[in-house]
Amino acid sequence: MEPEKMAVTGIIIVVVVLGLTLGVSLFTFQGNDLTGIVADTDLLELGLQVPSDWAFEMADGTTLSISDLSGQIILVDLMATWCSSCTTQNAYLETVYDTLAGSLVILSLSVDDSEIASMMDDYQTTNGLPWDHGLDTNSSFTNYFQVTSVPTLILIDSDGYFRYMHIGLWSEAVITDKVASIM
Repeated sequence: MEPEKMAVTGIIIVVVVLGLTLGVSLFTFQGNDLTGIVADTDLLELGLQVPSDWAFEMADGTTLSISDLSGQIILVDLMATWCSSCTTQNAYLETVYDTLAGSLVILSLSVDDSEIASMMDDYQTTNGLPWDHGLDTNSSFTNYFQVTSVPTLILIDSDGYFRYMHIGLWSEAVITDKVASIM
């Protein structure tokens, strides 16, 4: 092989190896010790309390601080308006909303940075969804739980601790059982 081609090949190999090394290190970096968490694992033993300073822009243009919901059981639905599985999840959430009204706060937050509050308002109105919708402002949940797919659902107990995380569709029966287990 010619020396010039060998030099270019060597540079390409170094760039690829460095890229892979950097990619693997970023992929495996954990801001929180959430390794080994599988869907529906009770997170209480990790002692992860919801940061009280998290605030979210809501579909109606207001700001909701997570501390405003203190003392309540909260189901956070991390979603996107374009997600067809999220639409399916909405049907389950409607049943949960009707069944557990007054015992559970449901909060749907879009994790898509390109979505804005008015889009969430249109989505909520068009789909006739009675619970609050907004944006995962500052990617609070997305970054904390390293969310890579939607829907992802997070259940928070009335003491302000993260209790369950579920990736994908979560049936109304299982959600109802999980809520009952922390009441």
